[in-house]
Amino acid sequence: MILKTVLELSKMINGQRQDMYVLTKNKGTAHPEVIKISQQLDEDIIRLQNIIDEINPHHQTLTR
Repeated sequence: MILKTVLELSKMINGQRQDMYVLTKNKGTAHPEVIKISQQLDEDIIRLQNIIDEINPHHQTLTR
């Protein structure tokens, strides 16, 4: 169950990164769509980090 969630979240994050890259290239960094994807990407990365912390509390993420 947790592994499935992590894998799905990882796929979403990678897709969002690709989408953000293409949008940024076409519309610039200040475009509302780019900002929206960036914010969602941040939220999903934090969710993934929290899951990793729950599984392995001694694991240090980049935010620490």
